Formats: sequence, C-alpha cells, structure tokens
Amino acid sequence: MKVSLKDAGACRKTMTIEIPAEKIDIEREETLKAYAKFANIPGFRKGKAPKHVIATKYAKEINQDIQERVLPKYYHEALQESALKVVNVVNATEVDIKENEPVSFDVTVDIEPEFKLPKFTDIPVKTEKIEVTDAQVQEQIDAILNQHANYEEVEGKTIETGDMGQLTYEATTNGQSLQEAIPEAKGIGAGEGYWVSADEHAFIPGMGEALVGMKAGDKKAVNIEFPEGFMVKELAGIKAVYNIEVTAVRVRALPKIDEEFLGRLQVESEEALRSTIREQLELQAENMVLGKKHEQIIKYLIKKTKLDVPESVVQEQTRNVMYDIARQRMMTGLTQEQIAEQQEDILKEAQVRALENVKLRYIGLGIASELEFEASEAEIDEEIATMAVRQQKDARELRKEMEENDSIGSVGDQIRFNKALDHMVEKAKIK
Repeated sequence: MKVSLKDAGACRKTMTIEIPAEKIDIEREETLKAYAKFANIPGFRKGKAPKHVIATKYAKEINQDIQERVLPKYYHEALQESALKVVNVVNATEVDIKENEPVSFDVTVDIEPEFKLPKFTDIPVKTEKIEVTDAQVQEQIDAILNQHANYEEVEGKTIETGDMGQLTYEATTNGQSLQEAIPEAKGIGAGEGYWVSADEHAFIPGMGEALVGMKAGDKKAVNIEFPEGFMVKELAGIKAVYNIEVTAVRVRALPKIDEEFLGRLQVESEEALRSTIREQLELQAENMVLGKKHEQIIKYLIKKTKLDVPESVVQEQTRNVMYDIARQRMMTGLTQEQIAEQQEDILKEAQVRALENVKLRYIGLGIASELEFEASEAEIDEEIATMAVRQQKDARELRKEMEENDSIGSVGDQIRFNKALDHMVEKAKIK
C-alpha cells in the first residue's frame, strides 16, 4: 500500500491511497466465494455457478461490497501510517474495482491544528470587589414576600394599580352584542364574577388600566380595541364598548415575617433568612467577578494565538450556535416566522461566535495537555449528574445516550478545559 499526502486547505489534507492489485484480487476472491455460496443463477445449482458467471451477474454488488468493507480498512491503516489527527472525513472518492488492477482512491480529511501556545501565566486581568449591601438583601426579602402575597377583599377601597376588581361586564360592537356578532368571543364578550388585575396583564386588553380609580358599585363604559395577534383571532382589530360594574375589590397583602412564615421557608429566624440571602448574593457576586476574569482571559488567548481551525468543525459549531440563538430569541417572544426573517443575521452572528468557540477549545485543551490536566471518571460522572438535573433526566440514562452517540469524550474535554481556565485565573496578574 502506498500513501501520499497533499495540502487541501487550512487544517485539511488529501490522502491518496493505492492498494496493490494482488491485495485487491485476494479481497475480490473472498467476496466472490461469499456470493457463490448463496447465488441463484439459472441453469446452475445453488453454490455451483462458475466464478466468472457470478462476477458478471453481481459485478455492481461485488464492487460496492469491496468499497464498503475493504477500503475503510486500508483507510485506517493509512491513517495510522500517516499519524494524522483526523477530526472529520470531508470527502472520499468512489472507485471502480477491476480484476488484476491496483486501486487508488482519495480521502480528504480535516485535521487538528498545529500551533504555538501563548504564554498562559501572568495574564493581565482587571478585577473589582463587589460588596453586598443591606439594601440588596432587603430587595430579595421584598421579592420573597411578594411571591407569597395574598389578595384580601376590602370594602370601600378605590382600585389602584396592582389591585384586583371583580367585574360584571357585557360588550357590544356596532350596537350588537359582541358574543352574538362573534360567537368565538364567548367569555370575553360577557361575564359575571370575573376577577381582573388592575394592570396591563388583564385578559381583556386595556380593561385593567380602566379599573384604576373605581370602587365596588361603580359602573363605567370602556372602549376597547383588540390588537392584531390577539389570542382569539376573530377579535383581532375589532372595536367594542364594555359596560362594566365593579362588584368587589381585593388588595395585595404581603405576609408578615413571623414564626409561621419562617417555618414555610424552613428557616429558624429572620436573622438566619437575611444571613442565607447575603451568602447567596455574595456567591453570585463572586461568580460574576470570576466570569469577568474568564472573559478577559479568553479575549487574551484569542488575541495572542495565531491558528487556523478545521472548516468542518466550525460548520458543525455554527449550526449549534444558530440553534441556540434561535431558541433564545423564541424565549423572548419571537415567532418562528420572525426568526426566519432574521436568519441571515443569525447566521452571521453564529459564524463569528462559532469560529471563536472552536479556536478557544483548541487553545484551552492545548494548555490543559501542556499542564497534564486529566478528567477522572468520578469527575465525568459528577458532571453528567449535574447535566441530568439540568435536563431533568436520569443520570444513568443520560450517560447511556452519551455513550451511544460517542459524546462522553466532550464532557472530559470540558472538564480539562475548565481546569486550564481556573489555573490561568489563579496565575493571572491581577490589576
């Protein structure tokens, strides 16, 4: 077997592999024997047809069989001989296998980049100390109280923003009952005993704001225009007049920080609650400071390292980043149609981020190798358990999935990368 290499681009090589005729003939002979055992040829008993007849009748199948079974074997032998660190097979040429002739085929592969690591100690990093204030602790206390707030009915209360009013209402459009004009408006066109929040979140657009200033017993006519994209599409753009009456008012009541409330939170005292919240805020502050250090180190590594990266790996990463960007934008309320309109911008953003991600991965893992950082099985198990909690899956099932799609190695790589990043933070030159 002869193997020759030539450059086919940045981090890309084309291997030309030539297999001698005698080796191909041996493989061809073995394949013919296998076909001869089961071939049904008219005029011959099963397994008794001459080889030249079988070779003619099954020429296409035999050729395909040798390509699928034999060529990969020689490719892997060539790979070991060349010592290339292949990350992806980009292309492989098809060949026509003929008797008594050598076979030559090309395999184009992307390989890991070779580059010089930057200096990774004494990286200049600016940092700041974030103090947790009493006001921030109180803000969190207030948020907890609001989460546990109840609504209490109050007589004679004038509705303010955030209160709730109980309504009886009936709507008309162009002088006709809204429910009669648009049957799909049932429940929206008329109702009795409905509680409506006096804010912009009311289920009838504009109704919440209209309640402000009213009290139980008050009546009012409210002009409403349903927006485009309203949940009941038949009402989109419709103008209606709502005759409403407030029958009761509720106000938001915050709980007292007493023994019962603290028991629900499973803390012994208000002091213990404040102490726990302060510790959580301090941990968040520490993580924020650490995150800013990481950002500075990452920018330094990218700036100080000159390397080309495999195009196929960048393409794979680009697809992943595009998916993440689209998912994040959908979480902000964008529709699939709106995201489709932004596809070109999403692609451009994804390409930039993907290229940086791939470069950073190779740099970080290169530093991890230089420092001989490894990921133990216990560390990998712990990380998979954390991932399982985040994905709401069983850890054993998740590990099985990852083993099946050969992604356990990526978990180990991430652990090694994180160790390298932590090391660089520890050895950074703090300003």
